[in-house]
Amino acid sequence: MNTAVLDTDRFLTLLRDETGLAVDADDLDTDFDELPGWDSVMLLKLLTAVEQATGGPAPMLEVLEARNLRAVHTAIVR
Repeated sequence: MNTAVLDTDRFLTLLRDETGLAVDADDLDTDFDELPGWDSVMLLKLLTAVEQATGGPAPMLEVLEARNLRAVHTAIVR
């Protein structure tokens, strides 16, 4: 998987583009249940975009266990 394209800025850009949420780096550590406007469908949209950007599958189990966006990003770039 080419994770070089998924530094924090690119991850946030994908997230904003796919979900329409106005999130920034300060929101990465906010739990999903406290993130305004977040729902599980947005995670699926984000994962689809990540897989297209990286050319490989996302680690689904780790992503589904994530409690916030930083954990999702960390799982993806491992």
